Amino acid sequence: MDLRELLLTLSPTARDKLRRVLILGQPDRDAIASELLRYGDAAGDELADIIDMLTMYPDARRKVVRLLSVIDAGS
Repeated sequence: MDLRELLLTLSPTARDKLRRVLILGQPDRDAIASELLRYGDAAGDELADIIDMLTMYPDARRKVVRLLSVIDAGS
């Protein structure tokens, strides 16, 4: 499964929220990732890991944000 296909599995609301989080500055992304970890559910943990990984790789983060924007513009 490629990245586009994976992002398409998310609901439009989830894609929008992910895009908005990734656009935020690093301190805000870190705070959101920490909050997700506090819920103690696997989906939250995985999303926090994705946010952290994309924070470490800004080019990949920008690519995901652009792809989310393209997907939602075509919806």
